[in-house]
Amino acid sequence: MQVRPASPGTSVSGSKGSLAALSDGYLFVPDSSSNASSPASAASAFSNYSEYEKRIALQSHSPGTLDSTELGLLSHFLTHTSQTIPFDDVDLYALSVGVPNLAFNSRPVMSSLLALAAACKSHDLAKQAQDPLDRQVLGEIRDLLTLADDHHRISLQHIQAAVPNSEWHDNVLANAALMVLHTYSSHAIRVYLATAAKRSGLQLPAHLLPQHSQWIMYTRVAHTASTAVLDSIVKAAAKSLPTKHTPPDPQSIPRRASHISPEDGPSPRTRSLFLPLVGSTWSRAVDILRGKTDSLTSHLDGSEFFAPGDSELHICRETLAVLEQCAASAFSTRDGDDKEEVSTDDAISSDTNCRVSGWVGRYMVRVTSMTSQRALRRIIMSFLNQTPVGYLNLVQSVLEMSPAETSSGSWSAHDSPATEAPTLSTPQLLAMEIFAHWLVLVMLLDGVWWIGDIGQWELGQVVSLIKSQHWIDQSDAAGTWWPESMYQVKRELTAGDK
Repeated sequence: MQVRPASPGTSVSGSKGSLAALSDGYLFVPDSSSNASSPASAASAFSNYSEYEKRIALQSHSPGTLDSTELGLLSHFLTHTSQTIPFDDVDLYALSVGVPNLAFNSRPVMSSLLALAAACKSHDLAKQAQDPLDRQVLGEIRDLLTLADDHHRISLQHIQAAVPNSEWHDNVLANAALMVLHTYSSHAIRVYLATAAKRSGLQLPAHLLPQHSQWIMYTRVAHTASTAVLDSIVKAAAKSLPTKHTPPDPQSIPRRASHISPEDGPSPRTRSLFLPLVGSTWSRAVDILRGKTDSLTSHLDGSEFFAPGDSELHICRETLAVLEQCAASAFSTRDGDDKEEVSTDDAISSDTNCRVSGWVGRYMVRVTSMTSQRALRRIIMSFLNQTPVGYLNLVQSVLEMSPAETSSGSWSAHDSPATEAPTLSTPQLLAMEIFAHWLVLVMLLDGVWWIGDIGQWELGQVVSLIKSQHWIDQSDAAGTWWPESMYQVKRELTAGDK
């Protein structure tokens, strides 16, 4: 299948050393204060590859011959998947032209493309089926998700070879973006099926149930990879911005192509009913959360040394400030953001020390929150990129205390429904309460097919956990904890959905 060649964009220099550090943990963002390691790191296995094998993994013919199923998925990506994700022309070019051309020359990029296409097709099957829990439909979805997971693992293993090599930054960055989309969409379809099964009183096979929330760390790793390569140029562009606001040239603003319908965030029902409710109650909810955070962290003011656990409380306080800014951006009109995006685009296009193609740089600074955003989905998800890494590790440590999430929405293990909830520390509980407030914002993104009901599902898990810890003082919120009340409202609004 022929795809028109990518435009000869200029490239961007980056920090080879910083990017190389990613090769040791694609599922885990290292933190200087943590000795934890990735539960699924592929670096150790890939380190046994010879230099020849590593080069073969990324050379021009590495994708090899695609079988009929893979050709069908490639066609699905080109004609459907790549058209349903873009927000503007920059996104559309990257996904419909740039990424496919990279994929034809890179096995890991092709594998990630096929994994995303398989997850997308499983969404289509489930949404179009009269009964998504039909045995035949579930069988087809299972096969697609298995194929997607296989390609995801192949990509994860082989991309390790490209990380230290600056000649392959295009592959690394584009692959990271595809991996994020695949991780979200794979989780979202499992959440969709688990929710449908729960409503029908059925039990899904274990391999179709939602698993650990790896989407959190994949999002941050893609941001880290982009920052390692593009940060210097983005910062230089920011410094060159004029101090006085001038309207941007309309011709230079990335346009929404007329034939795409960007899934910005809320479904129609959520936009008309749930979004106004969240917006009108957010201020009081975050005031209560801020008061609790201040009470727990007031002893840190002026301290040069933190006692055990205090550093985690300090991280939570920093994270709350990030959450407040994220919400303020989500609920505002964000006047003037187009100018900053355009200036960054110009800086990327004009940089002559090329290592990364211009279209890759422009796309990655958008999807990894390196510049201000216009799409609601990117504003809300930017929380994962802007919050301290130590906070994400704290949240992930709590989420991983349970072997897996269940279709019942309660905090228990598959093999032991009666498993008691773990006893959490004060920093862990505060971190999860902040996380719960952010998940309310994620519930606004139910109109984005690769996110769907992830926010609602994850919040159900967190509400169950928090209630088991007797952490919430009901009197603080007139008898109702705000994230729980928003969760209940959202459940009522979606109760009749298929």
